[in-house]
Amino acid sequence: LFQREDVIHAEVDERLSLRKHRFMHFASLEYEGEYYMTPRDFLFSVMFDQVERKFLFQNWLYIFLFVSLKDVDAALLYVAKAKPGPTFFRELGDKGLISYAEYLFLLTILTKPQSGLQIAFKMLDTDGNEQVEKKEFFKLQRIIGKEDDLKAGDETVLRGTELEDCGINTMLLVHFFGKEGKEKLRYSEFFRFMENLQTEVQEMEFIKFSKGLSVMRKEDFAAWLLYFTDEENNEIYWQNVKDRIEAGENISLEEFKTFCKFTNNLEDFSIAMQMFTVANRPVKRAEFKRAVKVATGQELSDNVLDTIFKIFDLDGDDCLSHSEFLGVLRNRIHRGLRVPQQQGIQGYWKCVKRESIKGAKEVWKQTGKSPF
Repeated sequence: LFQREDVIHAEVDERLSLRKHRFMHFASLEYEGEYYMTPRDFLFSVMFDQVERKFLFQNWLYIFLFVSLKDVDAALLYVAKAKPGPTFFRELGDKGLISYAEYLFLLTILTKPQSGLQIAFKMLDTDGNEQVEKKEFFKLQRIIGKEDDLKAGDETVLRGTELEDCGINTMLLVHFFGKEGKEKLRYSEFFRFMENLQTEVQEMEFIKFSKGLSVMRKEDFAAWLLYFTDEENNEIYWQNVKDRIEAGENISLEEFKTFCKFTNNLEDFSIAMQMFTVANRPVKRAEFKRAVKVATGQELSDNVLDTIFKIFDLDGDDCLSHSEFLGVLRNRIHRGLRVPQQQGIQGYWKCVKRESIKGAKEVWKQTGKSPF
């Protein structure tokens, strides 16, 4: 335990990226000098915050299972027999190895729409048969890694050849290409895996924040939205929840899934918003709803739309700030791995704005009149 902690602290001192730090924090397996996650570790890493991750890490020995080639082979045999579906990671539990490169790949799958990865897949499908071989999959990981907008600092994206030459079978490689690595990954299978993973994480998060109920309270939906962000307006958002959302108001699982699909299409949504609004102008409900429909092909329910505006309407005019709302959602989908630091004059004016809004709200409460 102490030796493992020394290794991790030494690597942290080398200024690892937030993603590498998160990976090392949750990885519970060491095999031939490399660290790996289990499927369960991965689910934990996208669901819990810093405090809970620390608690889990201190108990890493409890799930430290793979110590030999025999153990690894037995686990991967289990992976090879597992059926794909929206409970795949939960059913595998501690059976399987997920490398750091695969961790980044899985994060990308969680944060991108299907269309975003479709282009990369087709770039490698040179013969047009809608399938790729194992060696081409490493290229797919490398392409996605280069495009990953989470990359920070001096972190180096792993090269596909490095992954291939390591000779270690991992969970994804066995699942996609079989134990011998000779099977081919079909386009339809890959995107079914992508949809299943997104669904599984959404269901796990819904269960966590709804506390196991079939519906999620709107207060819990707000907690889910703000869980990984430290936006300077968080205090105001939570005051809005307290003042504007009545007890007993809920959101269903299907409404939650539809909203999650919307968050994976934020860039398309942002482009759509520019078509409907003047730059930097507060967004009205009708414009917002229409932009979501254009970006995702689905409509947010009036129930969810009402909740969003009650939380993020900072000045009570039934509009919300386009840029600030997108900032909160980006932090949400990237699980806290992309929180910009406010510096200089921009940070100063945001602070002034926040304090002005808080002061105006206090006047409103005391006088009963809107200052806006």
